[in-house]
Amino acid sequence: MSCGARDKGNSLRILLKAAGALAAVVLLSLSLTNMLSPGSRPQNYPVRETAAVGSLGFADSWLWFLSPDDVNRQLDLMVSTGVHNARIMMPWAAIQPAPDAYDWGQADTIINAANARGIAVVGLLNSTPGWATGGGPAISSPPADPATFASFAGTVASHFAGRIAAYEVWNEENAVQFWNAGPAGPQPDRYADMLKAAYPAIKGGDPGATVVMGGLSPTINFFSITKNPVDYLNNVYAAGGGGSFDAVAFHPYLFTNNSDARFSTGKVNSPRSLYDGLRGAMNANGDGGKQIWATEFGEATSKVDDATQAAWIQDFVTTWRGLPGAGPAFVYTTRDRNTGNGNAQDNYGVYRTDWSPKPAADVIKGLA
Repeated sequence: MSCGARDKGNSLRILLKAAGALAAVVLLSLSLTNMLSPGSRPQNYPVRETAAVGSLGFADSWLWFLSPDDVNRQLDLMVSTGVHNARIMMPWAAIQPAPDAYDWGQADTIINAANARGIAVVGLLNSTPGWATGGGPAISSPPADPATFASFAGTVASHFAGRIAAYEVWNEENAVQFWNAGPAGPQPDRYADMLKAAYPAIKGGDPGATVVMGGLSPTINFFSITKNPVDYLNNVYAAGGGGSFDAVAFHPYLFTNNSDARFSTGKVNSPRSLYDGLRGAMNANGDGGKQIWATEFGEATSKVDDATQAAWIQDFVTTWRGLPGAGPAFVYTTRDRNTGNGNAQDNYGVYRTDWSPKPAADVIKGLA
């Protein structure tokens, strides 16, 4: 296949992922509006100071929607796989459902249970409540006022001081499915304003917490839908956001079946070429000493077979560890989700919905 044909195929897969993610946002919106019934109120778990974030973890946003028993069981799966690091969603819309109301129930359940197992937590702060969007759709819209989000972020950091090791500020903000500002598209300058407000608020709540710029999608410049992560990061720097994060997050998903394009240098829009571009932008802006964290990477077994998933995860983790300036890597995700809607994202787990392991679980155990 020619480079041009491969790049077109890569771009198509990126846009298909965007479409799939839009469906996931709809599911998230519905779930958040019906998330905590009185019967799901949790038991308490011992509160322990969290460990530092290690080199390999699971990205497991859907812990939020599990019962207390299944939260425990899923965290036990992580530990039995040798993993003691987790990137866990802390959705603003659920934790602060009204301007003057905080609901810590599910958040405390998950974080305390993780801490009790010695799991270091990266808290993903995203999902704008309807009251804070300024009229846009809940969950996917950016906050109307950066100060409102900063107040939430600082309150979370204070509440979980010593229990959450790092905070990731938003998720794939360079794509419309997670930064839905209508025709304006991704807005690196507006995101920079939010980051500048949130950084001191988080540090004020927990001076020891690491603040990570939201994980950038490995996408392309496509009208008002998506923005190339390297261009996006350069725009954040241009808007003055460079002093407001301790690390940059990137999601180096593979959107081609050509394994040579995965982490080879010189392949346009490959994970490696985008990584090198991000590294170059950071170096040019005085951030050469900061790490890039892979806060999501995975392969769906609806797209590849179990053996290929295992092989590609092993290839990713071992290659990532050798890249200059690479920080922790988080495999998406622990266990498949059974939503019954045929969403391919359900099959990214290294465990099946029945809790049985795929070959990738043994690979991660060896790497951990």
